[in-house]
Amino acid sequence: MDAQVKSELREHYDRLAASYDKSYRRSAGQYFMNRKVDTMLGLATFVPGSRLLEVGCASGVYTFELARRGFHVTGLDLSPKCIRTAAQKAEQVGLTNVSFAVGDAEELSQFDDSVFDGIFSFSTLRYVSDPLKAMRAIYRVLRPGGVAVVDFPNKWSPWFTFLKPLVTGETHIHDHQYTTAQVKRMLQDAGFQEISARRILYTHKSMPDWSLPVMKVIDYVGERLPGLNHCASIIMARGRK
Repeated sequence: MDAQVKSELREHYDRLAASYDKSYRRSAGQYFMNRKVDTMLGLATFVPGSRLLEVGCASGVYTFELARRGFHVTGLDLSPKCIRTAAQKAEQVGLTNVSFAVGDAEELSQFDDSVFDGIFSFSTLRYVSDPLKAMRAIYRVLRPGGVAVVDFPNKWSPWFTFLKPLVTGETHIHDHQYTTAQVKRMLQDAGFQEISARRILYTHKSMPDWSLPVMKVIDYVGERLPGLNHCASIIMARGRK
């Protein structure tokens, strides 16, 4: 990863470490998280008890959710403050099937080859300088027959180019959007087989809770209509090693 990009992302998430979980405590955030996790588990069919790696865990929102669902999860992030926050939370709640490490998504250098049963990464590879390099690192540390699930922002979604700045008043540094074809090709170039993808969600975790009933209807309809589905915000893809 480019050194300047890496430094800026580390500083960004260090600043967010104490407050990162906040939006996930709201109803919209819980719904957003559960939709991602349920979609991932539908694509991957991970078996409870499996050893999973989360690449880009921030302060561990998804790491803890997968641990609560019976998996042994290692969370990795570039931000030391996020990792310290996650480790402290794990100690506070007494979860013993999680661990955390500071690391680079493009290298995963602290892990040996073929050590994880499954790997997932949400809203992370979109920010790195070389996402293909990161996918190859994921492929390396995944055991043969294991499945990786990653997500990327959909290039054709109006959320990232228009609605997000309007609704939240901000854009994320070093963000990149992709088409479904580009995401599939990335997994293929990294060596994965049995590649598939789904486009999901018009709801974002930052949306007000009062809008959630309407947004759930929009998600249900929009994800199922062939034309409208191309505008869903998240491309979630899986591949098998």
